Amino acid sequence: MYKIGYAQEIFTPPTGVDLAGYFNLRLNEGMYDDLMVKCVAFELNGKKFGILSFDLCSIAEPHFNVLKERITAKFGAEIYDNFIFCATHTHTGPRFVKDTSTYDERTLYAFNQCADAAMRALERALMNLLPGELEVGSVYNNPYGFVRRYWMKNGTLITNPGWRNPDIDKPECDFDRTIGILAVKQGGRLVALICNIANHGDTIGGSIVSADWYGRFTQEIQHTLKTSLPVIVLDDASGDINHFDFHQDINQSSYAEATRIGRGYATIVLDALDKLEKVTADTVQIKNDTVVIPHRKITPEELAEAKHTLATVPDIKKEGDFESQDLANKVPAALRYFAQRVIDCHEKSVPSHEGRITSIELGDQVAFVTLPGEPFNGISRAIREKSPCKYTFVVELAQSVSGYVPMPECFERGGYEVQAGIDTVAKDAATEIINASLKNL
Repeated sequence: MYKIGYAQEIFTPPTGVDLAGYFNLRLNEGMYDDLMVKCVAFELNGKKFGILSFDLCSIAEPHFNVLKERITAKFGAEIYDNFIFCATHTHTGPRFVKDTSTYDERTLYAFNQCADAAMRALERALMNLLPGELEVGSVYNNPYGFVRRYWMKNGTLITNPGWRNPDIDKPECDFDRTIGILAVKQGGRLVALICNIANHGDTIGGSIVSADWYGRFTQEIQHTLKTSLPVIVLDDASGDINHFDFHQDINQSSYAEATRIGRGYATIVLDALDKLEKVTADTVQIKNDTVVIPHRKITPEELAEAKHTLATVPDIKKEGDFESQDLANKVPAALRYFAQRVIDCHEKSVPSHEGRITSIELGDQVAFVTLPGEPFNGISRAIREKSPCKYTFVVELAQSVSGYVPMPECFERGGYEVQAGIDTVAKDAATEIINASLKNL
């Protein structure tokens, strides 16, 4: 018999804290909606496990370290080992960098309150364990996600090429449109939802805090069901997926757009709730492993080109948000920024880093598989195709830190995501992660 507990806590940062997701400084000027840490804990056959999800762009290394230290001290190493820690990927949450000594007073406050909220949510979820049932299912329907890398008519490849660009030929590839749904019920009542959806959380922009479409998705489900149940979105591999439909020439960066997308996803999930099947698996298997993620090496030609760019492109500051499409538009600030990243990659990168990966399997019916960083959706598809479980929830931005993880063939094609930087991944990183994840299942 399953026992299930759940809890959620607010950790919205104060004004003045830098927001994550773009290249330029964006100091928080207010709040559209609260940021949450949400926890669902399970117990089966005496083994406790679960998920802790943060409304953050990513979980920084210092947060992983603090969570490990505090959870192990309070609950024991097994609880830390048996939980998945992940971020939704909202681009309007606080930025936490690796070096905590650089934090100002407000950023340090935000960092600590985020960790404190996680501990409270985890403790309450474990205290709330009661008998319950799980129902699972999926739909192949993701109308709000788009592959953001496009082949152009001249044979080049560009990320975010611009709305109604007449030179667009076609998207680089298709993607896995599966939306996974795990419903938690107690006493015949729906008490929590876990959904697995592939899309970026970069819908709003600007300098006001928001959980982005993930928060609007949650609110719409809560409004429709008339209960404040925790709704966790596990971001499926979305490194090459976003919400921009470049065939349209409309404003697709606004709070209204986040609301539209969140409500749309909510409708899809709500319509599927009466079609879920009961989770009958009576065993759980949890595995942790590490994968060595190789880093990129800069060629002499790449280094020479970067130095030439810095020597010839004028140093003109860009006003407003500095985004990925500025590279495609050859904005001078973007060209110089990425040229400097090439030099930094050459001078400062180490050969590789280790990433923690976790799998949680409920018999052969349900699996949760974690991925570090922002993997391309092809990684998720490769794992699902060979997974031994009927329903496989793939969770990016989980358990450890990494940057973009493109598919091997993407490096030669170009685009924003394959640009070099300190400790950016090598061409074979995706293959290593796929193989390690399947081995871990």
